[in-house]
Amino acid sequence: MFESRVACICGLPGIGSVGKVAADYLSNALKCSGIKPFYSHSFPSQVMVSDGLAELMHAELLRSQDKENIFVLSGDTQPLDVQGMYQLAGEILQAIESEGVTDVITLAAFVGDATAKILGSATDPESAAVLHDSGITLLRSGAIGGMNGLLAGLAPLYNMRGFCLLGTSSGADLIDIPAATNLLYAIRDLFKLDLDFSLMESIIDEPDEPAPEEVDMNYC
Repeated sequence: MFESRVACICGLPGIGSVGKVAADYLSNALKCSGIKPFYSHSFPSQVMVSDGLAELMHAELLRSQDKENIFVLSGDTQPLDVQGMYQLAGEILQAIESEGVTDVITLAAFVGDATAKILGSATDPESAAVLHDSGITLLRSGAIGGMNGLLAGLAPLYNMRGFCLLGTSSGADLIDIPAATNLLYAIRDLFKLDLDFSLMESIIDEPDEPAPEEVDMNYC
């Protein structure tokens, strides 16, 4: 499976913030610390403010203190144009290749008619078979947009395998915690991790918030 390989698990903002929520939770659970930030001129022209402190929007590569074979990539946003996406994806893949990463696994949302909670794809038949043998339903057709698609799709050009795991979502929730939790369960099983999901499950049990009137569905 994946226990003997070095993986970078990537989750950037998209539909329902599914991938980002899962990646951020994973980085906390695995006690990750940042090792490299990434900036782009194609990010939105704004800064993020917290407690009076302003910080440029960025993505960040983190390394787990508990699992030496796992890196996590999370970020504030995605580039707004195609050229920026390709440029940033290349910078990220070059950096993680130099860290010895062998597998790039992106986390995103799937909005559509699907009975499976998790769908998956890979960049070669053998890797797709690994997902199938792990009980993950393969996505048979369609497109995975934005950075979540590019990071996985470009990975073979940097001598890495590319995977994308998609949590089934209605697309109606601004933050889809159940879909993010399903992705975390899949990562736990693939890497044989001992993860505590009680916090995520407690959020799922809370009353639902009203759905937003409009949903940005540009990215998976």
